[in-house]
Amino acid sequence: MLLTDDLQVLTQTSATEAYLRTLLPTDADRRAVPAGAYNVAAQLVALEAGIDLHPPWARVHLREGVWATLRADRLESSSNLGPVAFAVTIEPTPAADRASFFARVIGLTERESELLLHLVRGSDTRTLAHGLFMSEHTVQDHFKSIFAKAGLNSRRNLIARATGVM
Repeated sequence: MLLTDDLQVLTQTSATEAYLRTLLPTDADRRAVPAGAYNVAAQLVALEAGIDLHPPWARVHLREGVWATLRADRLESSSNLGPVAFAVTIEPTPAADRASFFARVIGLTERESELLLHLVRGSDTRTLAHGLFMSEHTVQDHFKSIFAKAGLNSRRNLIARATGVM
């Protein structure tokens, strides 16, 4: 999606339209409201002005198991498009990013978060223990803590919940 400096939509793809309709449903005859795109573009302006140092991106839940990441960046003006100021991309959020977010939400420690991300990438207990220089029993103890915090009782359910892939 391309936005002008005053946040007017210049152009967008049909995939962008579909994401926007999922984020903020509108009637079929009305254009989808790009509120999420406005938010990340405004964050870019705040970052450039030194008001807020957070990066211009956001992760949003679209529907059961589907997450998207919106990012904004400034573009150079082009004579054939007019006064382009921002490009906002909307893309599916990778499983590892969703798992990282999940870890923060349920309050995992740094080590528990690390173990969860390795689990999502397919590591087993023996590989985790060897790679992280800990015993297999310690890995199991960490997973018991993760299961308790997540309210789950199996690795399969933990991976499904953490990645949003059910």
